Amino acid sequence: MPKQLPGIFFITALLTLCIPTATATESVLHITTAQILNIPSQDFSAPPQVINERLLPDKWSTVKLPHALTRQLIPSSARHEHARTPTLETWYRLQLPTSVSETQQQLYIPRWKTDGNLAIYADGQLIYMSSGGVYWNGWNIPLSIPLNATANTPSPSVLLLRIQRPSDSGGGISSIWVQESSSLNWRYRLRYLLQVQLPYTSSVVFLAVGLFSFFVWCRLRNEHSYLLFFFISIASFIRTLHYYVGERELPIAESWFSWLTINSLFWMVWVTHFFLLSLHHRPNRWLNTLVTLVTLVAGVLTLPMLSELLNAYALSPLIYFALILTGSLVAGFGAYQSWQARCNDGLLLSGWATAGMLLGCHDWLLQNNYLTIESIYLGPYSNIGAFLIVMNIIFRRFLKANESVKSTNARLAFRLQERENELKNSHQRLREIEHRQTLSNERQRLMQDMHDGMGSSLIIALLEAEKGHLDASSLTDVLKNCIEDLKLTIDSMEPVEADLLLLMATLRFRLTPRLESAGIRLRWDIQNVPALDWLDPRNALHILRILQETFSNIIKHTNATEIRITTSSDATHIRVIIIDNGQGFTAEQSALFNGKGLKNQLRRAASIGAEVLWHSTPAGVTVTLTLPIVATERSSHPSECAQ
Repeated sequence: MPKQLPGIFFITALLTLCIPTATATESVLHITTAQILNIPSQDFSAPPQVINERLLPDKWSTVKLPHALTRQLIPSSARHEHARTPTLETWYRLQLPTSVSETQQQLYIPRWKTDGNLAIYADGQLIYMSSGGVYWNGWNIPLSIPLNATANTPSPSVLLLRIQRPSDSGGGISSIWVQESSSLNWRYRLRYLLQVQLPYTSSVVFLAVGLFSFFVWCRLRNEHSYLLFFFISIASFIRTLHYYVGERELPIAESWFSWLTINSLFWMVWVTHFFLLSLHHRPNRWLNTLVTLVTLVAGVLTLPMLSELLNAYALSPLIYFALILTGSLVAGFGAYQSWQARCNDGLLLSGWATAGMLLGCHDWLLQNNYLTIESIYLGPYSNIGAFLIVMNIIFRRFLKANESVKSTNARLAFRLQERENELKNSHQRLREIEHRQTLSNERQRLMQDMHDGMGSSLIIALLEAEKGHLDASSLTDVLKNCIEDLKLTIDSMEPVEADLLLLMATLRFRLTPRLESAGIRLRWDIQNVPALDWLDPRNALHILRILQETFSNIIKHTNATEIRITTSSDATHIRVIIIDNGQGFTAEQSALFNGKGLKNQLRRAASIGAEVLWHSTPAGVTVTLTLPIVATERSSHPSECAQ
C-alpha cells in the first residue's frame, strides 16, 4: 500500500495546523546559528559540574543550525570495550538575550544525534546530562529543559552544549528554541508524539496482535501464516526499540542491544520473504538460500564475542546498506512471483516492502547525516503499514476460511436433508408395506379363525346332516355356536386401546342374553387393571375364546345358577377370575380336562404368554386366567390355535 506514505505526511501536517501557534505577544527565540569548537581527546570522560568558558581554546567558528557532520561509513579506528577510543569534544556556544522572565523559560532541542554523551551548561552551570550509554543515548528523543528554576529569575546569557563522541562517528544538533513553557509545549509534544510515542505504541500493538496470532497458530498448526505474523511482530518490536530507548541506561549490554536491533531487520526481511512465499506458493530455492545465508552471516559477524574484529554498531551503515539490497531483492522477486501467481495479497505486500526499502534508504541517509537531522525517521511508519497489510491479509483469510466452513456446513445440511428425505420416503414405503402386510395377516387370521371355528362346526353339521343324524334341535345349537363365533370374531376387531376391561365388557354384552336364557345370574365385580400394550385384535380374540369356552363349560356341565367375575393385578400380571356355584368336578370327572375345548384354552393361553388354572370344590369351579402386563415373546408373536 504505497499510497499510505502521503497519508503520514498529511496527518503530520494536520496535527501541525490543528495546534495553535504562539501569539505575537509571546517571546519566542528560535536559534539558527551557533559557534562551534572541536577539541580532540582520548576516551570518554564525565562532564564537569561547572565549566569556565575562558579556559576553552579560543578557536570558535560560526555554523548554521541544524548542523551535522557526515559519518564515516568505514571506521578508521577499532572501538571495543578495552581499547582507547579517539574521541572529539564538540562545543556549541549559544548567545541568549539577557532578560528577567515572570514565567519559567524552557529550552527545546528537537534532536541531537551522535555517538557519545551530551551535557548542557547555562552560564557555566550543568543543567542537563544524558544518562544513556555511548551508542544508545536517546538521540531520537526530543529534549525540553527548564532554564530558570523559578519565575522572576534571570535567564542565562550563554548556553554551552558539550558533545563528546568518537572522532569518526559524525553527529550534529538541530536548531534550538527558547520560549515560555506553555508556548513551547505543543512543539515538544508534537515532536515527541511523532518520534517516540507513535513508534512505541505501534510496536506494542503489533506485538500484542502477534501474540494473539501465535495462540491462534497453537490451535491451527497447519496455518503457518499466523506463526510468521508472530515472528514479524517480534522482529518489528525489537527493531523499533532503538527509536525510544536510551533515555536511561539499558537493562542489557549495549553490544547485545546493538546486535538485536541490527539483526532484527534481517529477521524481518527473512520472515517477510517466507510470508510472501506462503501467499504466492512459488518457492525459489536460490532466493531462500540467499536470504537465509545473509541473515545467518549478519547474525554471526555482528556477535558481541567478535567485537575485537568487527564492531556491529560501528559497521552498521554498511550492514544496513547490505540489508537494503537484500530487502529490495526480496520485494522485487516477491512482486514478480505474486504477479505470476495472480496473487493480489502478495503484490500488495511486495509493493509495501518496496516502499519500506525506500523509507529505509531515507532513514539510512538520515542516520548518516546526509539529510537534515531535524527530519523524522520513517521506518516505524513502514512497520505500521506492513502491520496493517498483514493484518488485512490474515483477516481476509479468516473470513475466507469462515465462508468455506459455512459453505461446507450448507453442503452438509443439504446432503443431510436429502438423506432425511430419502429415509422419510423409505420409511413411508416401509409403512405402506407394513400396512399391506398387516392387512394380509389380518385377513389370514380371520380366514384361519373362521375356518377353525365356524367353518369346522358347519362342516361337522353338514356331515351329520348328510348321514341323517342331525335333528332340528342339534341344528339350532350348531347355528347358535356359529353365530357366537362370528360375533366374537367381529368383537375382536373392535379397537379396545389396550383396555382389557373394555374387551370383557364387550363379551358381557354378548353373553348376557345366553346366560339369562340358561337361568344364570352374572355378578360383575371388576377392579381397574393396568393397560396391556400387546392387546391387538389377534390376542384379543384368544382372550375372548378362552373366556367363551369357560362360560360354555359352566352352562353345559355345572348346573350353576350364578357366575361371579373379578379382576386383580400386581406389578407383573393381571388375573381374571371366574367363579361359579355349580357342582364342580369329581375325581372321576377329571378326564373331562382332556376334552378338546379345555385343550384349546391351554393352547390359546400359551400362545399369548398367559396361564389358565382350574380349581374345583363341591361349591363350584374357579377358573383363573393370568395375563402378563408386559408382552412376552409369545404374546408379541402369538401362534395360531385350532378351535
